[in-house]
Amino acid sequence: MARRRTAAITRITERMPGELPSAPAVAHLHDEQVIALLRSGAHAHLLIAHFGESEYRELAQLAKLAATRKKKRGPLVFILPGIMGSRLAMKRGRTLDLYWLHPQAIAAGQLSELALPGSRALKPVGVMLPGYLKMKLMLEVYGFQPVLHAFDWRADIERSARGLIRSIERAGRPVMIVAHSMGALIARAALGYDVNRRVKRLVQLGAPNEGSFAPVQALRAVYPTVRKIAALDRKHTAEQLAREVFLTLPGLYQLLPSARAPGELDLFEASNWPSDLVPDPKLLMKARRVRARLPGPDERCGVIAGFGQETVVALEKRDDMFIYDIRAEGDGTVPLARACWQGARTWYVHENHGALSTNGRVLTGVIDILREGDTKSLQTNEPDLPRTVARRVSDADFRRHALAKVDWEALSPESRRRILEPIFTPEFCAPVR
Repeated sequence: MARRRTAAITRITERMPGELPSAPAVAHLHDEQVIALLRSGAHAHLLIAHFGESEYRELAQLAKLAATRKKKRGPLVFILPGIMGSRLAMKRGRTLDLYWLHPQAIAAGQLSELALPGSRALKPVGVMLPGYLKMKLMLEVYGFQPVLHAFDWRADIERSARGLIRSIERAGRPVMIVAHSMGALIARAALGYDVNRRVKRLVQLGAPNEGSFAPVQALRAVYPTVRKIAALDRKHTAEQLAREVFLTLPGLYQLLPSARAPGELDLFEASNWPSDLVPDPKLLMKARRVRARLPGPDERCGVIAGFGQETVVALEKRDDMFIYDIRAEGDGTVPLARACWQGARTWYVHENHGALSTNGRVLTGVIDILREGDTKSLQTNEPDLPRTVARRVSDADFRRHALAKVDWEALSPESRRRILEPIFTPEFCAPVR
């Protein structure tokens, strides 16, 4: 009986793009439904709460402008989000049981359903619009035909890459790709399956081409996003979610940082991890093979990398825990040295990882690159990074944060919008009562 009640919390009715409910939950609508609301001005208070006021005003203006310039046969552009940037649900006819990202599902402890291999057939059902709708609308304004391509971010990168190529083949014409974070690695892997050379250009944003330390922190239950999500979960701690869910996800393993120099810890060896949360050796082995098979770049490929943000750039193992070195040498998630794809044209911007997909200057650069192969909006000279002394933070230090359980309804609108960002907003910093 309890299981049926909690499942009902997450159940919503899927509507066709033109069919709007009287009081929509914005996160559950199709992107075209949201765009229709932006153009009409209807339910503005709900959209402002979802996107933020300034973002809402900008998106509404872009939506109206795109309506006058949208081309049905413009150049086709696939937009791939980053990890956790696709909604996951189980479909029952026109009904969806939404698991990611749904606050009530999290509170009810249903994130355990995300573990792999799982008994429930969760499918990607859309993209998190706050991170990618601006890009879609700007591309439409400039005459492109953008497609938001959701994928199961839990799954093996090569499996997702094959799914991307199948979608591209079904399109039946050449495409370009703009891909953020994990999506950028999936797009890179897809080049190896693109036997018909359908992909004409690939622009990566914040790509962990040589991995990132954020997945290490997620597997260690110390990544701020994981700890915030766990604080919303009434049934699980962050450590339990790491053990039962995140340590089962192949896609997360395949984003781990590779050893780039002698003496660096090989994180694809389970023996090099602390003993409390040990990754699956088989998944580590597979991740190493997948990373080794990723193709190199060619003339179609470009990278936009962020810098100037405090980023975990290295780690060491001491006293059965990891100690992380943090410097302003990346985008806050991917170190600059690991974002680069040797041989690919690279542009640089002083911006954080999440905002690379919404920054106006970056999007102008993306449009230039898609059109002409180059842009003057972004710098091409590699930035000089100050060699400051690293701030050192341990697993234990991170685990002092977000210990108290938090009610979603008690979160500020800004904190709700930033739930997936790797920062601790004030609501998550209160001491345990």
